[in-house]
Amino acid sequence: MVKKWLHLTELGGDPWVLPIWAAVHDAIKNGVVKEIPTELSEQGLYISVRLNFLPRIVSRINTEVKELYEIMKTHQPKHEFCEGIEGVSFDIDNNLKYQLLIDIDSLLFELNSVCELKGQFFEQLHTLANKPMPKKNAGLSVKHMLDAAKQDSSWFVTLDNHRNFFSHKGAPYLAVDISSCPGAADVLIMKENIKSFRDESKFLRLSDINNIVQGFAASKLVIQEYLRGLFLQA
Repeated sequence: MVKKWLHLTELGGDPWVLPIWAAVHDAIKNGVVKEIPTELSEQGLYISVRLNFLPRIVSRINTEVKELYEIMKTHQPKHEFCEGIEGVSFDIDNNLKYQLLIDIDSLLFELNSVCELKGQFFEQLHTLANKPMPKKNAGLSVKHMLDAAKQDSSWFVTLDNHRNFFSHKGAPYLAVDISSCPGAADVLIMKENIKSFRDESKFLRLSDINNIVQGFAASKLVIQEYLRGLFLQA
């Protein structure tokens, strides 16, 4: 039995939820809505903790990709594959390779997890504000709201599809696209050990993940302002 322990300080993280709570507390003080339920309060904390994960994972991926690109500069013509021509696989340190795969997999999982938590938060805040949901499904409501704000929501579907595959159906493999000049290399995350990249459903690019991250980042303020508005208009 745990009889003595330490709690670790949880400060200085992502402040996304704070303006929403400020609007909620103002509405409570004005007698417009009831007190925040414990479950809703915990949901806000869950989101904050996971938002704190994301920049750290991205930073690790950037460092690992930079190291990978430096190593790839030493490849020889014999290592190059193309349609109909088998090259010789290029050896890299397994720790670097698997750490990069772990972090890519983790980033997709955490982004998807935050989106799901935000969907639940979205629904619970509508209930607290006694406002109707724009859509019955919480996740679809967030997408609907982004579409209404003329924000690109395509990243939302792309993220969900790839995360579901790697979480439930398969595992990621690595390759590097060197089709363009050396400075334009792109990491390829394969869904199987493929010999042709004509079918883009079988892999995604690191640049695709960057688009997902940028889409997610752009959505934060839109969703925050919408949720604040539930209580500012109360």
